[in-house]
Amino acid sequence: MDPDTVAEWCEEHSGQLECCIVMDIPADTWAEDQIRQAVAVLTPDHRGLILDIVKNTDTSHTYVLLEWRKGVPPCFQGASVKPADEVEVQLIQPSAPRGESASVPAPSSLAMIGPEFIVAIGDLLAKCQKTSPPHTNFGYRRLRNFTGNVPTPAGEETFEEWVEQAMQALDEWDVPEAQKKQRITESLKGPASEAVRNLKLSRKDCTALDYLNVLEEVFGRTEKAAELVYQYEHTYQRRGERMTEYMRRLDKILHQILLKKGAEPAEVDKIRIKQILRGSQPLDPVMMQLRSRAGNQELKYLELIRVVREEEALLEEKSFRRGERAYAQPVRHNDGLRPESDSLDTCGSDEDEQEHIVVFKSTERAAKESNLPERGELSKTVKKVQEAQVELQLC
Repeated sequence: MDPDTVAEWCEEHSGQLECCIVMDIPADTWAEDQIRQAVAVLTPDHRGLILDIVKNTDTSHTYVLLEWRKGVPPCFQGASVKPADEVEVQLIQPSAPRGESASVPAPSSLAMIGPEFIVAIGDLLAKCQKTSPPHTNFGYRRLRNFTGNVPTPAGEETFEEWVEQAMQALDEWDVPEAQKKQRITESLKGPASEAVRNLKLSRKDCTALDYLNVLEEVFGRTEKAAELVYQYEHTYQRRGERMTEYMRRLDKILHQILLKKGAEPAEVDKIRIKQILRGSQPLDPVMMQLRSRAGNQELKYLELIRVVREEEALLEEKSFRRGERAYAQPVRHNDGLRPESDSLDTCGSDEDEQEHIVVFKSTERAAKESNLPERGELSKTVKKVQEAQVELQLC
């Protein structure tokens, strides 16, 4: 029996070609029960079915058509099998029908594509993403107009305020360099636009950062970096000034130092906390809390401002419960004769360094409490201040 005949035999019994096989057994070797038993012994994990048994009188051979639900077992995939010690049975595989494409495995589409083609496609996609960024104008908000006129026109920001917004926007814009320059120039008018125009005439390869640098040279502060550093290191907290207000004054000068390349951006946090601990009032409660905090030299801006605001809120709450006012400015007879500067502010005399007013009762409340002479009233006020300081330190 040839493979084609075996295939036709399988189709007659509605068997699957890949799950069927024919055993060619010599005549009078086994009976049907013996065949079942031999197949069960050879394939204990696979249950085979005998679809048909045919005896050929001309050759005296018996042909057994077997089928397995899960495919032909490995021991029946060869040319022969030996169920018994002395008997070897030939196996005949069915042939695939002619013209049937299902039995011929089709080559995979990925196998037909070479690795060079895949690499070329990847390079093309990367190039397209670089040359054409998506939605370059989506969510874009124009910078405010800046002219550079002095005095600053109504409704226009000062140069320090404008350049700070421009620097932040320049870091956040994910657009080509040409579009960054366009967004900056479209917000410039008058003298500011003329300064950028003169820069472009002298240099052909300008960047958006070069535009901001030339505006800084024309309209920014004229102090050099060393002078700003000196000014920063000699800026002290005023008596009665909140720590957050003191930090705000320091940050304005520190920003100018960064624009003048007087400090590295990575060192800003260390420079800030160092000056806060150095320039704060000696008995400021927030400063004392920062000084006693472990690792205070490593505080980042976000953690620092959170700690400062929490301490100020706690101080406000304690003062409110006592009916007092926190961070009150002391009353002086010569305050109007001493102008204060936002840039340079020192601690002043030795008396200012030693005196620290955290909680100071208002003048109106002190006047209502008693009608003692002025000298006795002053002594009581000093005593109350000292008691308030002791209570605050014990809290």
